[in-house]
Amino acid sequence: MDRSEFERLVRDALNSLYDQAALQIHPLAEYMTPSATYPRGQQLRETLMAAIERLRPSDRDPVLGSPEWRPYLLLYGRYVEGENLPTLQMRLALSERQLRREHGRAIEAIAGLLWDQFFPERPADDVMRVRPPEQPDDNGFPLALSPLDVIELIQGIVATVRGRAASEGVMLEVQTPARLPHVLADRVILRQILLSLLSYAFDVAQDGRVFAGAELNGTRVLIWVRFAAANAANEPSMEEERALKNISRWAQRLQANVYSQPVADQPALRQLTVSLPRADQPVILVVDDQEVALRLYQRYLSQTGVHLVGLRDGSRVIEEAQRLQPQAIVLDVMMPQMDGWEILQTLQANPFTRHIPVIVCSVWEEPELALSLGAVDFLNKPITQSDFLAALARLGLLEMSAGSPPATP
Repeated sequence: MDRSEFERLVRDALNSLYDQAALQIHPLAEYMTPSATYPRGQQLRETLMAAIERLRPSDRDPVLGSPEWRPYLLLYGRYVEGENLPTLQMRLALSERQLRREHGRAIEAIAGLLWDQFFPERPADDVMRVRPPEQPDDNGFPLALSPLDVIELIQGIVATVRGRAASEGVMLEVQTPARLPHVLADRVILRQILLSLLSYAFDVAQDGRVFAGAELNGTRVLIWVRFAAANAANEPSMEEERALKNISRWAQRLQANVYSQPVADQPALRQLTVSLPRADQPVILVVDDQEVALRLYQRYLSQTGVHLVGLRDGSRVIEEAQRLQPQAIVLDVMMPQMDGWEILQTLQANPFTRHIPVIVCSVWEEPELALSLGAVDFLNKPITQSDFLAALARLGLLEMSAGSPPATP
């Protein structure tokens, strides 16, 4: 992360100042102190508001025409009070161009304060060692996957950003078909991904027009944001790549692809796309305490329509199996605290999970034990792709997922 990317994240967080769910999963929330009673999202909001207050001159009452007061009045009015930019422009007696310039300076000022607070005593070029975790903290924000109505989701997001679009002179147009399959995703995370894409589009759209829509592509549903961009047909700008990098970290948890491309029949437009699995495709819950194993299974499934939900904490298997009702569970044996045999017995004893077929995977060759405890299949580690797909085929899951392969950029 560099200073310009950090500044973009601060701007994004300010735009979500009163959206607790968005702040809870925001990349800057990773720098808050974990607490069972004090959510990171609340900490981040208070940190942002405290930083705004630090820009307030302390020696007198507000003077609207004073350059010294402008950063504070702009940020407090825009984000704390929720005023739109035209209202602030009139209140501060600024031209539109002056307002945008002063607003940019105010964002730069608060980002500087927060940079020094988050990374004390670090020079500006010493940034490679202070990046946030590459993967979000599962324990801090566990997934809550469920089937989501894409059209309803887009309509809700558009309602959320209409005010901002109007205040910034952006025309937002929605283009969706009458019906689309539901997607399997976490509602809070997906909303934040789409809000971040729209926020970026609002900032860079060349002609003040932004389009949002969705379409079906085989086993995937594509949600996209389009806008006029300088050199739209060329490679993504560095600013765009930075914006997508943070969004992609969260998208990976949903097994969603986020990518950028020019619009084929409209060369002046650029499109940012989120590609999501359909909810009517088979779901398997893979339980393994090794992240590398979960990624391997995901690669094995990359050309199928089967959706993998990975779980590294064995204590959460019953809860997730009851909620997801997957078509199968792939269960590792050698795990800390609660091994796979105990989990399998618990699954079989639970009336809400005993019907779910379980494939046991282990370095120990114990197929008879697995079958005696209720498993439907056994795979000996290391597992090859052909063995893994054959086991799913025996359960009929590959036939259920038949269709076009997932779209990739």
